[in-house]
Amino acid sequence: MAGLGVPESRGRAALGRLAEKAGRLKLNGHLFTRSPLSDVLELEAMRLGVEGKACMWRALQALADGGVRVDGARLHALLRRAERQIRILETLRAERSAQVFAPDVARTTAARRRSAARSPGHHAGRRTA
Repeated sequence: MAGLGVPESRGRAALGRLAEKAGRLKLNGHLFTRSPLSDVLELEAMRLGVEGKACMWRALQALADGGVRVDGARLHALLRRAERQIRILETLRAERSAQVFAPDVARTTAARRRSAARSPGHHAGRRTA
């Protein structure tokens, strides 16, 4: 943002820090330890942050397409990176959600994946005929 001449918002940064600290105060039955849901909530929050970042890159890309002096190639690369991060975070969130909400199903699914990975004819996630 500094490269675009957009000033840093100290108020927003302080609000973000305050919200993060307030999130730690939730009464979830785990006063001194992490709740099993903490990972899920944190992954969801990270995904929302990256989604917001992707929206910002899209908005700036529209400015670049409209003739405003912005490096369109750089914005394109940043948008692709954000989209990749969203996919990774969603995979991690789905896996952790399964572990928290349906631990027996998650263990069975993981065991099947490990077994399939060791079986003959199974390469790089695909079975050969």
